[in-house]
Amino acid sequence: MKKIIYILLLLPFGQLNAQNENKDEENYNEYIESRRVHSNFKESLFAIRFSTTLPAAVSNGPLRAKFRGIYDMNLSANVRLTHNFFAGLGFKDGLLGLNAIPNPSNNIDLNTKMHLYTSYVKLGYNKFHTENIYSTFAVNIGYNKSVFTDVVNPKSEPNLITSYNSMVIEPEYSLNFAIEENFSIGIFLSYTYMPTAFNPYNIALQDVTSLAGLKTSSITGIINFGFGFYYGIGKKFPQRYNKRYNYF
Repeated sequence: MKKIIYILLLLPFGQLNAQNENKDEENYNEYIESRRVHSNFKESLFAIRFSTTLPAAVSNGPLRAKFRGIYDMNLSANVRLTHNFFAGLGFKDGLLGLNAIPNPSNNIDLNTKMHLYTSYVKLGYNKFHTENIYSTFAVNIGYNKSVFTDVVNPKSEPNLITSYNSMVIEPEYSLNFAIEENFSIGIFLSYTYMPTAFNPYNIALQDVTSLAGLKTSSITGIINFGFGFYYGIGKKFPQRYNKRYNYF
């Protein structure tokens, strides 16, 4: 008899607990809905990605010390492979300029430029933090052909080489914010790694500025920082929210 009374007393509390669980579920759904914004970003089957950045040489002594970054523009056409993964083909156009050299010999006008042209294959992954904020991790693998213009050769050095070629490996990261369902902008960062060292003697740089103390045999590395853009084309794929693990 005592057990029956005990069970009867617990029934209202069980019903109350079930009501609380339903209320928690409703609150959770309201919370998820509150995170949505009008853009409701969706991945597209095809996408154009573009970035405009300021490059800065960070390895190879002569390149880091003697050249300054002017611009780097990066354009790629991409296709969605599976959920959040994509691949593409791209092209980069970059420009570095020779720094002002204090008191150059014979008052030479130094306007040497390094034009960087790179074709590459891209493989990337989108990590969604909310439906409208996501990170993109990608790596570009390709080939660079650079050309030096307005090279100064005051001592008439023979056999100048005004081109530079190298394989390129470039990891990149961007934090993106949706503007529309197929368009986003973001903060973009990448590191251009070229295993072929830049040789300043190929363009007679030693004749217009001192290279003392600068290591000329190290790899070529350039950091690019700026802004990126995403524009989706074709079929769209809504994000799926995983309640159990709390991510998209």
